[in-house]
Amino acid sequence: MFVVFEGLDKAGKTTLEWKFLKATNFKHIIIDRGPVGYLVFDELFGRRTECGDKQFARNVSLMSFAHNDFLVVYCKAPVDIVMQRLKEHDETCPYDYESAQALYDSTIKLLYKNEGIKVIEVDTAKSIE
Repeated sequence: MFVVFEGLDKAGKTTLEWKFLKATNFKHIIIDRGPVGYLVFDELFGRRTECGDKQFARNVSLMSFAHNDFLVVYCKAPVDIVMQRLKEHDETCPYDYESAQALYDSTIKLLYKNEGIKVIEVDTAKSIE
């Protein structure tokens, strides 16, 4: 099975990915930030291109074609938790987090849920054990 972990920076994707891999004995193929992430960040930073859009459409098409073998884990965290995580790593967020989260939410719904691809939404501020 292919498992796509989607979410903004510091949403807990990497931590959850490693816990998932260890719990399943590394028997899945993990994709860190799938096509939705690329689309959202291209939109946020004004870097959408025709070539990028074609690659994006191809990736989503492949996922839709084989959606029975795909699972999307959408990682989210409240803004205050994300800001705390950024501070702990001495990092800053180069975009408005709340606006980016709203864009991510709508794009996840549009491109995965409407295509019948399984999406699990995880609030990583809670325990992920």
